[in-house]
Parts: sequence; structure tokens; C-alpha cells
Amino acid sequence: MMSKLSRILDRAQKACNGLNMRIQLLLFAATLAFATPGHTASSDWTKTPGGNVRLIVDNPGQPAPEMRGAIEIQLDPGWKTYWREPGDAGVPPELDLAGSTNIKSYVLSFPTPHRFEEGRTRWAGYKKPVSLPVTFTLIDPGKPAYLKGHAFLGICETICIPVKAEFDFAVDNTRETNALTRTLIDSAFEQLPGEASATFGALNAIRQDDRVRIAVALPPEDGDVDLFVAGDGTVTLGMSKLKTREASKAVFSVPVISGKNKRTPPLNYTLVQGQNAVSGTISVEE
Repeated sequence: MMSKLSRILDRAQKACNGLNMRIQLLLFAATLAFATPGHTASSDWTKTPGGNVRLIVDNPGQPAPEMRGAIEIQLDPGWKTYWREPGDAGVPPELDLAGSTNIKSYVLSFPTPHRFEEGRTRWAGYKKPVSLPVTFTLIDPGKPAYLKGHAFLGICETICIPVKAEFDFAVDNTRETNALTRTLIDSAFEQLPGEASATFGALNAIRQDDRVRIAVALPPEDGDVDLFVAGDGTVTLGMSKLKTREASKAVFSVPVISGKNKRTPPLNYTLVQGQNAVSGTISVEE
């Protein structure tokens, strides 16, 4: 009797599992169906050896002071691209909106990079497909925007190829973006580091000749520590080097590659500990 009951329960469980799978498939199909009718604001893919690049935008669907977007960078296996401050050599990603209308300003953001060492060359970047989030501020939130310009970046294998991905399209902010585009942009923003704090972030930065010494606060957790630092273009920085490490504090030394005779601007940084990362800015004492 118990054996028969067990077989019945087993068949019931399998039936429920099959039903759950069918429900999930139906939900997935429904998501795709609803994604199709929505408005897509994006450029065509710019194809290049090693990958593809395009710009996508999330229409707010109603008047709003800001729009979100992302530069999508598809990388083939073995290819890489750079962070905002490449390090010893490289091409930092740039966004040019010179031909656009109804755009007051924009901010290009960067996910946590990786450190690469190839011989004596050290640089920061990405070895997998990556999306760089963009926040656009509109001049008039009640009017559509027109995006015309290009993204410029380097895609590298054994050599680096400069890529200029041009775009020219209107963004009707009264029509909502389709679900797929919105999901891609949401995911891009979710990949950004958290906000730096007094317990996990830069404490101070001091310029000493051609190097910047940066002390950072760390949470009481294990994990390798790394620091990526970027200037504003007037001063170019190399890759940081860990000098000392304590339980809740570390000190890095960052070389100044160019602009050695210029005053150091506030620095953008990303601090990594294990699987966690935060970003912030730090003023530099001369």
C-alpha cells in the first residue's frame, strides 16, 4: 500500500514540475510578446573586428528631467576594452553629443573594471561584454530629444583597434521603451559600484612629486583589495600599487603619467574588496 502511494505521489510531483516549467515558459513568451510593441530608441550596431557597439536609450514615457541609456559593447572571446582611465596605455571611452538637441548635459558611468598585466604594461578594462550607463539631462523635459554624435573607444586583442560608433536618432519621450531595451538599461545601471562611505572609500589623497598617495578605509572583511583612479584629462594617471594593508585600512601609490606640472584635479576612483566595489571622488592635497 505504501509503495503504491509513493508512486502516486511521485507522479504528482513530476506533473507539478512539468506544470511549473510550462508556466515559466508561458511567462517568458508573454514577456517577449509585450516587449515587441514598445518603442525602441537605439542606434544601429557598429561592427568592428572583435565586437559591436551601439547606443540604446530608455524613453521615460512621460515628461521627465532625465533619460537613461547605455553604450553596449559586445566583445568577442579574447578581446578587451578600456575603463575611463586606461593606465599605462590605451583609449578611454568617450561620448560626443555635439550634434544633439534638447540635451543639457550627460554623465557616462563605468562598471567595476579589471586589472590587466601584459609584460610591463598594466591597464584597467573589461574582458567580457559590457554596457556603460549614460544619464542624459534634458533642456526641456516636455520635448523630444535628438541624439546625434558618436562613441569612441578602443577594442583590443593583441593590438588595439579604435572604434567610432556613430548614432543619429530621435527619442520621443512620450512613448515608453519596449521591455527588452528597458531591461538591458536597468541591468547596466545595476552593475555600477555602490556609493563610497567613511567605512569603505578613500580617506585622503596627497600629491608627492609624480605620485599620488591615497589612503582608503576598508570594511572588516577578507578579500583582495584594488584601487582604480581617474583624473579629468588634464592629468593622466597610471595603475595604482598597494603599499600597505591593515585590517581596516590600506594605502596605494598612483603614478602621474602626464600633466606632472599641473595641479591635480579631484579624482574619480573605484575601490574593490573581494566581490564588493564602491566609487567616489577625492580631492588631492598638493
